[in-house]
Amino acid sequence: MRVLMVVTPVSSHLQPLVPLAWALTGAGHEVMCAGEPGAVEAARAAGLHTLAIEAEPLPADAPPPAPARRPTGGEPAAVWEPDWEALAVRWRARVGRVLDGYLRFAREWRPHLVLSDPVEFCGPIVAGALGVPSVVHRWGTDVLTTLARGPARAALRSVCERAGIPGGLLPDPDLLLDPCPPLLRHPRAAPARPVRFVPYNGPGSYPSWGPLRSPEQRTICVSFSAQTIERSGMATLAATAGAFEGLEGVRGVFTLPRARAEELGALPANVRVIEPTPLSQLLRRCTALIHHGGSGTGLTALHYGLPQLVLAPPLPSLGVYAERIAACGAGRSLDPGEQQDPEAIRTVLRELLDDRSYGAAAGRVREEMAAMPAPAEVVAELEELAGPRIGVSRVAGSRAA
Repeated sequence: MRVLMVVTPVSSHLQPLVPLAWALTGAGHEVMCAGEPGAVEAARAAGLHTLAIEAEPLPADAPPPAPARRPTGGEPAAVWEPDWEALAVRWRARVGRVLDGYLRFAREWRPHLVLSDPVEFCGPIVAGALGVPSVVHRWGTDVLTTLARGPARAALRSVCERAGIPGGLLPDPDLLLDPCPPLLRHPRAAPARPVRFVPYNGPGSYPSWGPLRSPEQRTICVSFSAQTIERSGMATLAATAGAFEGLEGVRGVFTLPRARAEELGALPANVRVIEPTPLSQLLRRCTALIHHGGSGTGLTALHYGLPQLVLAPPLPSLGVYAERIAACGAGRSLDPGEQQDPEAIRTVLRELLDDRSYGAAAGRVREEMAAMPAPAEVVAELEELAGPRIGVSRVAGSRAA
């Protein structure tokens, strides 16, 4: 079976799909990760076959990131909604730049199935144009992509018509995969086939700076995505570093490029800064995590049963994670207005460490995750989905020549 994996320019959207790509490869199938040059670098680093798709040049007046419509009555972050009109402009601009390159390759390579993440609309469009199944793999806690289907269909109608899709309607996926454990799932998210989250945070070496866990000290990892730091600056991280002042028996380990570390200013004696390290190598030796609300980061912590404090910037997808981690009892969050107050962060951090209910709730989520079907177990379902095209019949237990 040939599987075309359509990857976005954002590596954090790719990483949750990597274990399934490995499982497909291990089952003897061909997986090709196609995307813009910057996107395929992350796939290549994961050991996957890649193809850089030809794209039209980025226009000088490229639309900026779409802002969120902020609530006016003190609503929780989870009800913030994107500016759909601004997003529509971005969707049309990006899909229009790369779609022809995807279609040219797909018509030559002839995949049996197309795999993509929820906001990589090129995946369903290519699948619809070729008449093959489309599989969409969520990256974690998610409701906004359910809400985005209507606006995306309206925004991309002309693009779908150009691709030859009847009626110009953006196709719905034939299968929706969801790595989010039930306790963390948003109640408004569309139903999906569960698949276990397997931590993959990119390549890296085992940290050589010695043990972090000790009977005398509890270690808290602080990790914010590069994209969050680029958009929101260093003020929240600096306040978080200051929050460790006076915390007895606790140390903070910040993952931060050396070039940005100086922006933290003077650090308390119990704070250490290290170069970015794959979280799956680091969190097994930690007690808790402070992060920006990315599902991949948060689910990696829950894989190890760690409670967490979420300091999410005003972006809806991150706000949804912050709301859900608090709702399931496995962590706390602070609104943006409190995230630059070291005392507010310190108070919540003490509660997170001293109240064992947070760790117990994180342990329950960990158990749910372990009970979900592994990516290798989902491969058979993908084979069935593409079965008429590849001669697979699980019922008969045979594969046509």
